[in-house]
Amino acid sequence: KKCSASRCYMCKNFLIESNTFSSCHTEQTFRHKQLLTCSTENVIYKIDCIIHNLSYIGYTTTSIKTRFSNNKSHLKTKNASCEIVKHLIELGHDIDFSSTRSYDESLSRCIKVTLIEKVDLDSASTTAEKEAKCETREGYWQTQLKTLHAGGGLNSKDSRKVCHTS
Repeated sequence: KKCSASRCYMCKNFLIESNTFSSCHTEQTFRHKQLLTCSTENVIYKIDCIIHNLSYIGYTTTSIKTRFSNNKSHLKTKNASCEIVKHLIELGHDIDFSSTRSYDESLSRCIKVTLIEKVDLDSASTTAEKEAKCETREGYWQTQLKTLHAGGGLNSKDSRKVCHTS
């Protein structure tokens, strides 16, 4: 769901508001089970490159608005911090960095963001425990939506295979 802030760059330009979401790589459609906004924390999200019809699944323990701001900053400085940013840098998408408005408008012609789920976390969990649970759910959605490189997607790391220690 889009937030009520009239000047929210995330909701205005990037966030897809829908009762369902699907994969570019399969015919499957899934129904949202929670009400999520750009300020919801501990979420699994999908970023679609609408130019190349590719998807990336990620997670954030902060809000998607904060995480996406970091992605935008990394893209602008050409810091390939994750697979979606690496994809945008390497394939030379037509992005205008001349002003914030131009940047948002041109980037929004390349990618869209869908919030998938809020990960249920115990408030007493440590940061490492929160990240481990988010990575597990990220891996689940990477598999369901076929976003790993082997399935034709942008994710290179299979989060289901990540070992965590406490």
